[in-house]
Amino acid sequence: MQPNKREADMRAMIISVGGTPDPVVTSILKHKPDFVCFFASQQSLDMIGEIKKQTKAVGHNPSDYKVVCENAEDLLHCYAKALECAKRVRDVSSEPDDVVVDYTGGTKTMSAALALATVAHGYQFSYVGGEERTKNGLGLVVSGKEVVRLGISPWQVFAVEEKKQISLFISSFQYEAAISVISKTIDRLQDRQHEVWSGVMETLQGYLAWDSFDHKTALRKLSNGLKRLEMCERFGIDNQIQEYTDKVRGNFDILNDMNQKTHFFKLLHPILLRDIVSNARRRYQQNKYDDAVARLYRALEMAGQIAFEHATGTSTCEADPEKLPQSMREEYVHRYRSPDDKKIRIPLFATFRVLKELQNPSGVQFGKYEEILKKVLSARNGSILAHGIQPIDKETYERFASIIEQLFLDGSLIEFPQLNL
Repeated sequence: MQPNKREADMRAMIISVGGTPDPVVTSILKHKPDFVCFFASQQSLDMIGEIKKQTKAVGHNPSDYKVVCENAEDLLHCYAKALECAKRVRDVSSEPDDVVVDYTGGTKTMSAALALATVAHGYQFSYVGGEERTKNGLGLVVSGKEVVRLGISPWQVFAVEEKKQISLFISSFQYEAAISVISKTIDRLQDRQHEVWSGVMETLQGYLAWDSFDHKTALRKLSNGLKRLEMCERFGIDNQIQEYTDKVRGNFDILNDMNQKTHFFKLLHPILLRDIVSNARRRYQQNKYDDAVARLYRALEMAGQIAFEHATGTSTCEADPEKLPQSMREEYVHRYRSPDDKKIRIPLFATFRVLKELQNPSGVQFGKYEEILKKVLSARNGSILAHGIQPIDKETYERFASIIEQLFLDGSLIEFPQLNL
């Protein structure tokens, strides 16, 4: 009997059929599915009629479909047939919690194939055992002594491949990819694990936004994700998730501090330098040296802007000529005043010249590294992300980063957490 149509709330079973109907009948009557996909061999096919007769006699008559293995000892063949069973079930039931896989009957090869083909779907697994067996406890369960044992999907415990992927993607800051893996698998989880991974996924959305300098979204997503994870903490979570949560909590405090010091990310502040240089380090770890150096250039520029504004009370993008050192005023007005809007916009090296003239520590220190920085910035200007077509190499980033960190950063860089599953 074919299923009529997909029903979101239809309970379904995939059940392997062996040489006796009793365990299959017991399992069907226990779970009371609306649809059964029988997974049978040529030798056990005739049992299905007897199974249906017995279940119908006690008032349960589900719709069904038969998938037959021509060679019940060929694992590859049985696996392909088991996949067909899974497809039939997906046609009638959209919710993994509404599907039970019973692998009691059939050959060992059929049972193994059925488990392999369905383990990734998040279905419940069922097995009919018993305390009394024939052959001194080594044979079949004695008829009438069957016991149905129900368990969650092994996927929820192991999920080896998915966990490997998630860990790998997070370790390389590929947050979109990690989020994609979680979103495709999260609905297979039971309530508590579903809530844990919902929290992890939302924090990853926060890190994705943070890595794109969308700090406001990052703050919101990290806050929401942390609330979920902290709720789960009350009932106990895995050590790896606990370690991850602790590090997210520390990162959230840093981001919140950044939010306060920049007046909701509206004003420049030295804390932003730490964020940009940390972002550059992550691009470096991905071997994206052009992206990394572009961020370091912005950090150097911002360091100059912050120091200039602090020293003169005016900004580099609209400098007040009266606030410039008298020895440089005429030159800067002549060279940097725009003919269009009459604003004085001071570029990077010229900014640090002013600071050096004012004996500002940033300007003085910059002067010591000026020749090295000119070479580094020449390579940056020749990169494809600036004005040329040459790639930036690893050594250029490392020289540039060393100078920036030495001149302008206090303390360590911001480390995003790993999740070692």
